[in-house]
Order: sequence, then C-alpha cells, then structure tokens
Amino acid sequence: MVDDYENLVCNFHCPPYDSMIDMAPKLDENLKPILVGGHPIMIPVGSKAVRKVIEKYQPLLGLHAHIHESAGEIHIGRTLCLNPGSEYDRGIFRAYIIDLTKEGVEKHWRVYG
Repeated sequence: MVDDYENLVCNFHCPPYDSMIDMAPKLDENLKPILVGGHPIMIPVGSKAVRKVIEKYQPLLGLHAHIHESAGEIHIGRTLCLNPGSEYDRGIFRAYIIDLTKEGVEKHWRVYG
C-alpha cells in the first residue's frame, strides 16, 4: 500500500504510451521494420496502463527501459520519466544516476559504459 505518492519512485520497465520515450519501429506481418526512404517508421508502443497510473498518481519519478531506441526524459505532469536506452548490439549499456533529496529529484545524469 502506498500512502505517499508525492515521493514515490516507480520502476516500471515499460515506458508510458505516447511519451516519446516509447517509440519503436513499426513492423510488418513478418516482424520486419517498415521503411520509408530507408528509415524506419516509428510508432508509440508503450503501456497505456503505465501512462494512466502516472497521470492519476503523479509519482516523483518513473524509471523505464524496454524500448532501447527511445532514450530520453519527459515530464508527465510533475512526474519525471527517464528511459536511458541502450545499444546492446554495440556493447553499450546506458543508465541514469539520480540525486534524490527531501525536495525531490535534485539532479540526474545519463551515463554509459
């Protein structure tokens, strides 16, 4: 049970739907990316349920991954949502270091290795 949503940190693996940190290539019936001009068509593929929870409860922070192509950060209301993205095919792992204080998210840094 959560009593303090204002300070809640949600570690949702899937990003919120239609948030720009959930964009992935649109696939055809053979699961191949659909290309236009040699570039994949990108569509939102995040979770509508995750988006609803964030919009309703406005937690302090949303930690996301899953969609490696869509690294970035956005705010949904007061909630900072982070997706570090990664490039496993190139051996690059990405993450965030987050400095939390009593006032909230003080700073955050995207790191890789």
